[in-house]
Amino acid sequence: MQCPICGSGSFRVLKSRTDESRSRKIKHLVLECEECGTVFRDSIVIEKPRTHRIVVSEHGKSYRDEVELYPGEELSAGDALTVSGKLVEVTSIELKSGKRVDRATEDDIETVWAVSLEAPARVGVSVDLHGEVYSRKVEIDRDFIFRVGDVLKIGEHVFRIKSMKTGDRMIRRGSAPAHNIKRIYGVPVNMRFTHDLTDRVV
Repeated sequence: MQCPICGSGSFRVLKSRTDESRSRKIKHLVLECEECGTVFRDSIVIEKPRTHRIVVSEHGKSYRDEVELYPGEELSAGDALTVSGKLVEVTSIELKSGKRVDRATEDDIETVWAVSLEAPARVGVSVDLHGEVYSRKVEIDRDFIFRVGDVLKIGEHVFRIKSMKTGDRMIRRGSAPAHNIKRIYGVPVNMRFTHDLTDRVV
């Protein structure tokens, strides 16, 4: 908003009245320009957010909730949202046409798919015991970093990470945060371990 006479954006509100409908609020204002003293009227249209379905994944299970988005708001995979007081990350967006995409505007969105950012990550662990496989799941902080070569302990088993499987690739060198890892593959070793995950088994 700016003064119609001098173009200044500096003014004070003399009067304010709000009209409200189902989809928007309209603020009717009487303003006085602080530069030239001109009194003029203007209005602000505030669009109300619309409710959309969101499906949140947590440890392999999903639950439905609702999230509010403003008209024209753009949403992308990777965006963080607060749903019922909990933080989630958008993983994909389903359009009204049924197509899944990584980015869309509010008008086209049917369902938002997301993953909880508050629950700890759940990571599968498989240790090759020369013919038998020792398999467990552990819950750990989402940002905990696992590295290929790390020596870990679960119960009586001490093992070295040989590789790690994420959602889209196998890691044989390097590291990854726990929330990206689906499963860790290890081999037994007789070495000092860096982390004991025994209490993290679920």
